[in-house]
Amino acid sequence: MSCDEVLRLLREREAACRGEAERLRAEAERITALLATCERELARITTACEVVGELPRIEPVPAAPAAVAFAVVPAARRPPDARAREQLLAVLARYAGPVRCRQVVEDLGLEVTARQVEVIRHRLKKAVAAGVVVQTPGGLFTLARGTVAAGG
Repeated sequence: MSCDEVLRLLREREAACRGEAERLRAEAERITALLATCERELARITTACEVVGELPRIEPVPAAPAAVAFAVVPAARRPPDARAREQLLAVLARYAGPVRCRQVVEDLGLEVTARQVEVIRHRLKKAVAAGVVVQTPGGLFTLARGTVAAGG
């Protein structure tokens, strides 16, 4: 191999090494910037943890009593839970098929408002959970088979 060939190979190798060194410097700069961003975020999180840790403990407020659910119904018409369930079952027993919650509210003689419908829907869903009422996929309600409404 001649001196010129060796020199040419060395220059090619030198150029390749310079290119790789430049690529690595750029990568090092990128990593340095990422590291600085990560360290700033870590400092912010550490500070936030310290601040939150110094806050006084706040105890959760106890839930309101269950009787609040009857607040929409005037006191004179407010039935006990068992009587309310019997009334719901009696209304459902009047129908051969599934009934909309809104119809149950009307049949109970209550004012048809969104809140009142949701109160009755909640009671119906409790009856569903107890297995005495069935909710259809369309959101309608009917008595479960074998359920007999008292006084219905």
